[in-house]
Order: sequence, then C-alpha cells, then structure tokens
Amino acid sequence: MKHGFTSGGGLELDEIQGLVLNGYRHHTAARYVMFEIVDAARARAWIGTLVKHVQFGDYRKTPRETAPFIRDVCVNLAFTYPGFAALGLPAIALNGFSLAFQEGMADPNRARRLGDDGPSDPTKWAWGRADQPVHGMLAVFGMHCTPQGYAELKALIDATVVEANGVRETVILDTVPTDPVLRKEHFGFRDGITNPQLASLARPGKGDVIADGEVLLGYEDGYKRLPMSPQVPAETDREGALGPAPARLDRRDFGRNGSYLVFRQLAQDVRGFWEYVYKAKDGIPGVPAGREGAEWLAARLVGRWPNGTPVTRFPDRPGPNSEDNLNDFLYHEKGDGFGARCPIGAHIRRTNPRDTTLPVPHDVELSGSPDDDRHRQAVLDLTALHRIVRRGRMYGDPADPVYDLEKLRQCDNSERGLHFLCFNTDLNRQFEFVQSNWAVNPTFAGLSRDPDPLLGAQRTYPFPAGDFTMPGAPGCPTRRIHGLPRVVEVRGGAYFFMPSRGALRYLAACGT
Repeated sequence: MKHGFTSGGGLELDEIQGLVLNGYRHHTAARYVMFEIVDAARARAWIGTLVKHVQFGDYRKTPRETAPFIRDVCVNLAFTYPGFAALGLPAIALNGFSLAFQEGMADPNRARRLGDDGPSDPTKWAWGRADQPVHGMLAVFGMHCTPQGYAELKALIDATVVEANGVRETVILDTVPTDPVLRKEHFGFRDGITNPQLASLARPGKGDVIADGEVLLGYEDGYKRLPMSPQVPAETDREGALGPAPARLDRRDFGRNGSYLVFRQLAQDVRGFWEYVYKAKDGIPGVPAGREGAEWLAARLVGRWPNGTPVTRFPDRPGPNSEDNLNDFLYHEKGDGFGARCPIGAHIRRTNPRDTTLPVPHDVELSGSPDDDRHRQAVLDLTALHRIVRRGRMYGDPADPVYDLEKLRQCDNSERGLHFLCFNTDLNRQFEFVQSNWAVNPTFAGLSRDPDPLLGAQRTYPFPAGDFTMPGAPGCPTRRIHGLPRVVEVRGGAYFFMPSRGALRYLAACGT
C-alpha cells in the first residue's frame, strides 16, 4: 500500500512505531492480542525476532510513489509496567515511568477518578484486572476485512504469541470495520473527526496542531520542555540501540520515540441511549415530536448531528454531508461562547473545549470574554496541553447497517462498543485530566450536576449526577433534562507503553 508524502520534520520516523503516527484507516481488519510473559529469556529473544516485522514510521519519509510503503499487514507491540518488569528492565528505567503507568489503570484510587465504578469497576473487568495483569499487547492490522483476511491475522497471531516464544495469550479482542462512507460509531454518530496533528507532520495551513512532545517522548511538549522519560544505565546498552539521555553521559534514553498508550474496551448501550433520548425529548418545550425531536436532542448531547456536522454551526438542522468544516470551527465564531447553540456540557465540547472560556464561561470577570481575541488564543493554548491522539476501533456488529434511529432505539442487547486507544506523553495531564476533570466532573465549566452524557452519568465520584443543561439564547429560557442513564461501561483496560525500534532492540538484548 502507498501513502501520502511528508518528511516528518525533526521526527526520527524510522524509530517510531507506525500506530502512533497513523490509525491505519485503510487496514480495515484488526485484532488486539493481550499476553502474559511466562519466560523472560525466550520473550526477549522473541522481541528481537519480531522487530523486523513491526511497522515503523519510515513510510512517512517518502513521496506516495516511492518506497518504503506501508505494509499490507501492520504489526505493533506495546508493554505494561508489569510487562517491562517481567522482561528484566533495569529498576532505574522502571522508576522513570510516570506514576500513573506504574500504578496502572485498575488501581482503585485511579479507577475512582476515571469514573470506573459499578459495572465498570476494574474488579469486574473481563481483562486487565489487578489479579490478572496484562504484560503486553500485539496489535495486528490487515487490509482485507474478509473471513480470509481475518484468518490470515489469526494465523500470524497463532504462530507468534505462543509459549515457545515465552509469551502466553490471555485474550484476543476482535474488531469490525467502520463503514468507509458513513464512518459511524454504534450510537449512530460520525466518528474520527477530531484528532490533532503533530507539528512535524501537520499539513501547511491546517489548524489543530500540537507539539510533537505531546505524543512522543524525546521532543518538546506544549510547555517547550522534554517530557519525563525512562532511562537505563549506559553500560547495559551493549548493542548501542539507544541514544544518550539528556544531560546524563552515564545514561541512555529508553523512552525516546515511544509513547504511552491508553487502551479501554468500552461497551455501548445503544438501545438504552436512544430509548432515553426519545423519552426525554417529550419533556422539553418546543422540541419536535418523533424522530426529528430525538435527533435534535441527541445532537445536543453529543455536540454534533449524526452526520458529523457541528451543532454550533448548524443549530436547527444537520448541515450538508461534506468533509468541509466538520472540525474547522471555534465556538466564538457563531456567538456560542455561552453554549446557546452547542451546550457547554455536550460530549465533544467537554472532551475538547476548544476556545470555551474556562473555568466558568458565563463568568466573564473570572474567565474572560469569549470575544477577546488575545484571551481566546490563551484558552486554545491551554486546551492544547490536554489533547490526545485517538486510534480506536469498533467491535461487535452494528445495531443497524444504516444507523436508522428507530431501529437503533429497538435494537437487541448484543455486546458492541469501542476499543478506545489513544497516545500521549503525560497520562495524568492528558488522558486522565480529560476523563476526570472534563468528562466525569459534574461541575465542569460552572455546571452543577452535569456529567458527560455519554461517559460520566451516574458515577459515584465525585457524586452521582445525571442532568444535562441547554442554556437559552437571549429571550429563551434554559432547558434541562434529568436522569441521564449509564450508556458506556468499561469491560477491560490497561496503560501500555509503545517503545521505539531502539528500545525494542534494547529489550531483546537485556539480560544477555
């Protein structure tokens, strides 16, 4: 397969695993294999053999018609903190990983902050529980989403993740392809619209750009500082696989060109969501009956119409089915600073506030005016410090192939959802901040009992809440609905680190 041209700026593309740089959109088949390390020596040898099969980012260095091309089957490899410990990574490096990574997603206090309680409590997860730690993940992507294509991926996995290689498969997570035209997730909304670009890979003139170091260790982040990176003693790098650590001649930088990977299996209650929407719309004055009213309310909960057009630009009805302007907007442009068009608590506005004046948009003395250009740029800069790069895939059959709202409302309860993956260099400042401070938090942006309508309803931390507020325009009253249901539950998860080529080579030689 061929690819678009970009030089990669200052990025060492040959060292960076491809999934960090590319969601493999054209590789419609995917499987994730979680594994346990049962023999460290054999596992290290396996890593050494596997390196040449891993997809790295070197395909981003050349024009479309010039080799190297992205492979037909892409393989990527990541490890958890217990996995690195099992491989024998030196204690200096283990202690150099972030605290969130060391403690893990299933840590009770961390899970509480993330809203992982009730059915989402880590003790109830199908995988990733504290009593069954995951050591690593092999992610495999293929271009042929057919029974034969999946069989080829299975054959590769069956030949690779075996005890003879020192690893034991614990769970395989399958995916289903996203319709290339509709591009919708199970609730019926167009997905994959908002994803920031790394500065070194951004196309000229395009917005929504973040510093390379927000996603990759070893590069300046949004604060113009190098993210904290695990280091190893120089004498242990016998193969010379790693570069020098900053300001430490006796250390080598194990983390450079790597990234922290968040993986959460999120089950979606499609019928529960649409049943609630159809019922709640009838209690809102002035909202149309039937499908039209349900679509109107659901669009405000999400912040986009099902076709992906943003409510802040098209408040009354969906905009045209076009790629234009799906992501290229700010809230002040339509006078939506206070949420009269797109409610402040809508899902996409909470998880990426853009130029929303925080901490309290309607308190101009505290937060500044949304019409102040200088202040708005400062807000955008602050928002950029909490961005993540998403790489998710759906699992489970869609409730309806064309996502008809009436059929979604009456669908069965088959297990379906999203394998949520994202990359960042600071788990606490990026993913965990977005999840706990913006999504789960009922007091986000001056609200009082309004969690994220998709991710945070009825969580016990910081307190149970299930309201959704729709501020009114001048002369129009504020409208509110109550009793938002839990429609997304965590079935499993873990924090991984996706190492560079050099770090994988170091692991292969570690202990020899």
